[in-house]
Amino acid sequence: MRVLFAPPELPSHSHVFFVDTTAAAGHTHVMDGFTKPVNGNAYDGHIHFFNGISSFEEGHYHRFYGKTGPAVPLPDGTHYHSISGRTYYNYNAPPEAAGGVQYAEGGIDRHFHLFSGMTGSPVGVDQPDWYRWLPLWL
Repeated sequence: MRVLFAPPELPSHSHVFFVDTTAAAGHTHVMDGFTKPVNGNAYDGHIHFFNGISSFEEGHYHRFYGKTGPAVPLPDGTHYHSISGRTYYNYNAPPEAAGGVQYAEGGIDRHFHLFSGMTGSPVGVDQPDWYRWLPLWL
């Protein structure tokens, strides 16, 4: 959930990520998107949550969920976050009827992928003049 009226000294922001997975079952996937917005700065150790669906390869995709590492300050005053984890399982050879997105225990070979990388610098940072009326904390 996004906080609409964040104090200007800790603006709400997100990060873009673009990460390749490790190879499994003879292929890789691309995972990209934006982290969930939070309030924070380069020095407070905040984290972001993220989720999404990988690129469609070999007749299937993978869901992924996670949280970033804490903010890592950069010399210019911005920051980035580490991002890592693993995808959810999917079939090695997706059944035609299921399209590779129906899950069942046993009987069908499944695989997952690992991923790690880092986010870009903050995007969508609220500016103090963004507010249309006087916030309650002023």
